[in-house]
Formats: sequence, C-alpha cells, structure tokens
Amino acid sequence: MNWIVPRSAAAALCGALVSTSCAANSPSAARQIESAVGIVATGCSLVAQLGSGVVLESAGRIVTVAHTIAGASEIAVVDSDGTEHIARVMAFDKDSDLAVLDAPTIGVEPLMLGAITVGPAYLFVWSRNGGTEAKPVEVLKRLRITIEDIYIDEIVQRTGLEIEGDVEIGDSGGAIVSDRGKVMGIVYANSRERGSVGFATDVAEIRDVLSSAAADPVPNGRCS
Repeated sequence: MNWIVPRSAAAALCGALVSTSCAANSPSAARQIESAVGIVATGCSLVAQLGSGVVLESAGRIVTVAHTIAGASEIAVVDSDGTEHIARVMAFDKDSDLAVLDAPTIGVEPLMLGAITVGPAYLFVWSRNGGTEAKPVEVLKRLRITIEDIYIDEIVQRTGLEIEGDVEIGDSGGAIVSDRGKVMGIVYANSRERGSVGFATDVAEIRDVLSSAAADPVPNGRCS
C-alpha cells in the first residue's frame, strides 16, 4: 500500500512543551521506560527545539528524529532523572527523518529492535513538564509513505507505521514499543485531518540509519 502524506496533512511533532497524563500501566512498559530520553537542541532560534528519543541497540546510542536536531549547534539528551548529557551527531538522514546521537555519559540500558506487530503497543515520550512516559497506542498497519524530506526540498519514500492514540505535538522522536519491550518504530508526525492518528518510521528505516552511523561526528544539516 502506498500512502501520500504531504506536510500539509502531517504535522511534524517538534518543539512544544507538552504535559501528558495517560501513562501506561504495563509492568513491561514500566521496566523499559528508563530507556526513553528527552532531546534539547539549541542554536536555530531563541527557543530550544524539544523532542523525544530512545537509547537503542547499544549503550549511549540514541535514535531520534532529524527535524528536531537539524542545524542545532548544541544537543543535550535528558535522562529519566532529568540529568542532561551532551550528545554528538553520528548519523543524520533528512529523507527518513532519523538521526543517531552518541551520549557516552548516559548510563541507561538500551532497548532492542524487534518485529513489527499490529495491535496494542506503547509510545515512549518525554516532556519538560512530565518527564518520561509510556502512552498506550495501537499499531494499525504498515505503510510505504511518499512525503517531502524534512526541508520540503524533495519528494522521498520511506517505510513506516500508522498508529492510533494520544500522539501530540512534542512526541516526535518517541519510540513505538511492543508489549515485549522491543522498538518497532520512531514517531515523526501526526495527522491534521484524523486527530488520533500518527505516523512512525519502522524498523527497516531505523536499522539503515543505525548502520550508517559514523565513528566520528557528522554534520546535522541546516536549521529546518
């Protein structure tokens, strides 16, 4: 199935201070939530860009969305205790809207990638007001998505997920986690036409950006 999701229909979820209250009660989600982190990117405007991320596959390695950190001169990763850790950009993909950060001082157990399962899942997010949180969502289907890149310069394709749940502005970069604690996707947008629907890149895109991570820091594009 091929879905066209233009920027006019999908709102990028970056930058706002969001307070959320619908925490998941799953013991598995509670055990894994410490792997969720916040992203604070400064340098593109007077107000920091805020988002979410997840420590994934190896210690100190964080996956988030590219549009939150694009052009930033300084990036910090915030752990579940509220401590900020300086991060470097190791991979940046404007087409998949994914980035890999390295924050070696963050002592958090990484989550692992897993198979995509349609049905109940959790969205791991962070906000200034609420800290880290697991929100229940539903994975509806897998998609092949046609969309602009983060700069609206080119039309690109990516594979992803359609999800339903409390996906808000500020949740960008949050991990979609199965009930087995495996990461299935990274949220990058919600739908303006269908209020409870959001979109995430899937494990194939995440694996690609992780495999492209360099040994030394790489440029993180221009401000978007």
